[in-house]
Amino acid sequence: MKISKIPGLGRFGVFIDDVDFNTITDEEWMELGKIHLQSLVTIIRNTNLNLSNYDKFIYKWGSARALSKAHLMKKYPQGWDWMWQCVNNNDDAMHIDDRRWLTTVDGLGQRTEIGRVQRVSGRKDENGNPMGMFAEGDLLWHSNESGQIHHTPAVSLLAAENVIGSSTGFITTTDYYESVSDAFRSELDEMIIVHRFSPGKINPGLPAEQDFLMHSNMCPDDESEIPLVMQSPAGIRGLHYSVNTVSQIKGMSMEESRRVFDLIDKELFVDKYIYDHWYQSNNDLCLFDNTITLHRRQGDIKNRLCYRIQYDYTNLQTAPYMPYFQNEFQQIYRERITEAITALNIKDFKLP
Repeated sequence: MKISKIPGLGRFGVFIDDVDFNTITDEEWMELGKIHLQSLVTIIRNTNLNLSNYDKFIYKWGSARALSKAHLMKKYPQGWDWMWQCVNNNDDAMHIDDRRWLTTVDGLGQRTEIGRVQRVSGRKDENGNPMGMFAEGDLLWHSNESGQIHHTPAVSLLAAENVIGSSTGFITTTDYYESVSDAFRSELDEMIIVHRFSPGKINPGLPAEQDFLMHSNMCPDDESEIPLVMQSPAGIRGLHYSVNTVSQIKGMSMEESRRVFDLIDKELFVDKYIYDHWYQSNNDLCLFDNTITLHRRQGDIKNRLCYRIQYDYTNLQTAPYMPYFQNEFQQIYRERITEAITALNIKDFKLP
């Protein structure tokens, strides 16, 4: 196994080469996970990982998590089978928007031996229906579930087919946060961001049916408030600045907020903090933080196929994860994450 620095991304980001997933031990894989926690972005190049063992490895670090599903499980305690009966029977006992969400998401997923993963693809079926998320055009800077205070902290993306000619890009925020003046950093520490969903802002040209999913995933409750500054599961402090839902700074007008955002944009979105990974082969595995790191997609995606898992790092952590520093938001986070973990029936999660 060979580790090298990714260019850009400030002091973060590593490539790992020569990993054999047929022979790697659990101990070695967990050690690799600890390296990844500190690097925020890890790209394991040209792997022999595939759909049959992809989720098995990821779930050794933590559990799959999707807050949209947790919301439905809490709303309909009758269970998943009952929900599907409502879908199949067109039963109004389940709200039409929820039935719509369930059927759309099901068509974008790929079943595996132990569960399912999300397809990220521009492919369409014989009826012209998208077979994966983000089926059209460029995908702009974002983090997943960005407008939800208990967002999932980790994402992995396995390049599967026809990825050459496309890229997955990353930007970390810590080096920028640490570079500003002490006075401005203190202001950033106090800022509470109001998140709102804007159709088409993450993926211009996305069909309305998928943009509907983006709303439920990214920011189901418009006007949600989340501190700008938080820490990753490794305790690295940076900005939770997903530009697709960041809308306003609490206590400031839209005009005042825009001036601050423009300043951040000018100083953050520069080459020294960005790395766009233009794929040279299939089967690269991208692992990335989802708290203080943003990602994007560029290039040709017509026949591209990747698989994605959102998950947590609980099995790599020695203590429960708390992203926030303010008592008020710590309490809200405890309540929301406990609700989600309970609804999803996740075992052995380190609740704060």
